[in-house]
Amino acid sequence: MDNSFTNPINVDELLLTKRLEPLSSEHIETLKRIESYDVTSFSETEVRTYVIDPIVRILGYDKGTIFSADLEHPLAFLGKNRFPDYQFSLWDENFWLIEAKKPRLNESEFGYDDLKQVIEYSIHPKVNAPLVVLCDGVKIEIFDREVSVDAPMLRIQRQNLIRDFDKLRAVLEPIQVWFFQKRRIVRLLDKVFDKEFNMQRVEEFSQLLQRRLQAKRNLVVENFRRNVKPDSDEQRQLAATTPVVDLVELYLFYELPIPVTNAVNQRLVELSQPNSFNVMYRMFPDGPRTANDIYMAQALTYLAALAEKRATVEWLPAWLAQGQQSQAHLEPVIQFLLGQCLSYFQDYEPYRLILLAACAVRRIAKIMAISNPAIQKLGADLHALARHTLPEISWAQIVASPEGQLIQIIDSQTMATLADFVKRNSGDNRKFLNESAKLQLKGFWDLEKRLLASVGNYAKLLQERSLGEMRMTEWSSVTYDNLGHSTLRLLHRFPKWKTYLLEQRRPLIEKMASLNSLAAKEMLGVDKQESYGLITDAELADRFFLGDIATLQALRAGYSRNS
Repeated sequence: MDNSFTNPINVDELLLTKRLEPLSSEHIETLKRIESYDVTSFSETEVRTYVIDPIVRILGYDKGTIFSADLEHPLAFLGKNRFPDYQFSLWDENFWLIEAKKPRLNESEFGYDDLKQVIEYSIHPKVNAPLVVLCDGVKIEIFDREVSVDAPMLRIQRQNLIRDFDKLRAVLEPIQVWFFQKRRIVRLLDKVFDKEFNMQRVEEFSQLLQRRLQAKRNLVVENFRRNVKPDSDEQRQLAATTPVVDLVELYLFYELPIPVTNAVNQRLVELSQPNSFNVMYRMFPDGPRTANDIYMAQALTYLAALAEKRATVEWLPAWLAQGQQSQAHLEPVIQFLLGQCLSYFQDYEPYRLILLAACAVRRIAKIMAISNPAIQKLGADLHALARHTLPEISWAQIVASPEGQLIQIIDSQTMATLADFVKRNSGDNRKFLNESAKLQLKGFWDLEKRLLASVGNYAKLLQERSLGEMRMTEWSSVTYDNLGHSTLRLLHRFPKWKTYLLEQRRPLIEKMASLNSLAAKEMLGVDKQESYGLITDAELADRFFLGDIATLQALRAGYSRNS
């Protein structure tokens, strides 16, 4: 039986633990070699060299790195220096140590004298390590001295090293030790406050912790700058090698940093040489496909970039070619699609309906994410899971948040519902069923109105539960033309087409400026803060609501009411 819904997520556990990444094949081979050793005649030095040293490297420690292993670093006790075999530090702070011993083939566990020595090292003020490890080449024992020095928390036999190595990693890998220290703080907090009897003391300590953590903010920012780099370069490099299916079905649907967008565009052009059919047919199949505003704007810029490399393409769908489909010239095709993107596909109704549905479904999904407690909790749980699974030193981990998870839920629901919308309204021979699609679209709008009415003051609720989203979800295809604005924004590297619009299609840009597109105002050279022209409710309703002024006004009121 699937227990995924009967067993609730332990959020605290996920926030204080880290998932292990798979071992590399190279590391597995190293562990096999260690398992195969005959350590009968090994000295303590050989245990260190052939058993402990490679294990330490596999765990992720190396001299001179942020996760360092220091050998025989002196510790002073009443003027007498002692030399522990290994001390392990994270960001220059000691957190655990290990002592090597000569193999004891006939002893199944370490004795008092062995543990006494390493415990002595661990309590030194320069170390203060709760985790101590003993290894004699036959076995490895780990003690958490704050919990028990009577029995190890983990014992591993060398001959079972590969089988049990993840148990070792779960305690001793650098990031795992980092999270162990955080659990240690919580454990100490429980130990102290389980016996507290003064509520004011609890409140005062809570305030003290808040002050101390607040004081660490600047230090955390500095640590971030030193250790974590934004991943736009990584995304750009990944896009430069991504296959066409992922580029079209994933990348084209989302607003991305300009360098990543340019890399996607360049990659699509590369994949269109010497023959563009595979790219073109996936991007613009014979019949209408799933698409949103960003998709169409990026598809247009692909055609503009491709036209810089070649004048014709092998094939285009009939609706886009507007004439000859094979060996079609790109110039008139770009002119046509540019006009459609700036008029919300006034001349090709199937994509007009699909784009309107994409915006409506996303607005509905966001209302649900903002107002539904179950979805809010799901966002928090997924965030905890992301904390557990994402690499700790990564940009994705830095920007992870419950709000980001809710945005991903919104995106996923939108894509799934939109795919169903297109499928339901696609008839035989790839003919799109416009009237059926209109009926379903009106159903989306009716549901949207009911949801807004049930929430009450959605605008205020959105302020209180802001997702920090940059997209104008609530206004896209209500009073704001995100398709047209995105199209103009992405034309930044195509001066030829900007000139074409200004000289031959200027009314389209002016209409976009009246819809408050900052990109349009910039092209026209007008103040971005000032309104440009007037647009009537009738025009908005014709553009976004199939002429239904009442629906326009109802949704506009639902999204704007602040009192």
